[in-house]
Amino acid sequence: MDHALRLWQSMPWFDAAGRFSFLKLAVLAGCCLPGLWMAGELGSGTWDFPSPYVNLIYHSGLWATYLLLACLAVTPMRRITGMGRLAQLRRLLGVASFCYCVLHVIAWFGLRVWDWAALGSELAGRLSLWIATLSLLVLLALALTSFDGVIRSMGQRWKKLHTLVYAAAFLAVLHFLLSPGSLQGVPFLMAGAYVWLMGWRLLERRRLGNDPKALAGLGLAAAVFALLLQPLWLVSVQAGRTGQDFWAALADNINPDLWIYLGVPPVAMLLAWMAATVTIAALARRKTLPKAISRS
Repeated sequence: MDHALRLWQSMPWFDAAGRFSFLKLAVLAGCCLPGLWMAGELGSGTWDFPSPYVNLIYHSGLWATYLLLACLAVTPMRRITGMGRLAQLRRLLGVASFCYCVLHVIAWFGLRVWDWAALGSELAGRLSLWIATLSLLVLLALALTSFDGVIRSMGQRWKKLHTLVYAAAFLAVLHFLLSPGSLQGVPFLMAGAYVWLMGWRLLERRRLGNDPKALAGLGLAAAVFALLLQPLWLVSVQAGRTGQDFWAALADNINPDLWIYLGVPPVAMLLAWMAATVTIAALARRKTLPKAISRS
């Protein structure tokens, strides 16, 4: 009976103390929604041309990377908001990211009709696939060591191993950037987000992780990085596909008339993230300041 109770309380909608967590349940449901949407699209036949695997590869990889970055965002948001219970979401988001990564690989195999010779030939000739494979292996190691018993047995070694999540996220973003369709939008947003996430950890080492001024500087730096990376990427790595010059590509990011076609540029979304984090940090700091003592 006790074993069955412990097994039930190990379900992802319970916290570390075995209590039901609405927050974890809501995040779990949110993690499942993209997968359910993909299943619906596959079942409806919407993705049949040219192959259902093409869209499945793209969207599964997209959500694997989104969730991996969200996993890295848990610690900053816990510090900025002061909500300690956010820490319980790290493992959930990390495991969800790994599941979408596995789906991404299966879809890639499916597109090649499980032809191992063709798979090996393509792997040998594409750097981005080697990068993706390395990221997958790191995530596999992290997923296999995410069980409570393994965590207890590994002790401090577990923490050292799980710092590799930073490398896995970097490789995932780089893999996305190196894909043929990475010309604007989401890949550069992810790159800017990764810069923010790593930059925040440098701020936190100096005890500035919830300082509004430091967060404003970090957010601005991440936005400028994304703004400049996209045109630089187009005129260097993707030069053969676009033929666009640096200044024209840069102008596309700051021309609102083009947003209806290209979507809101990464620089605008990163600036909005900067405004949100600075505002939250300022409000949280005001709540913790001691009230002035009345002298009347």
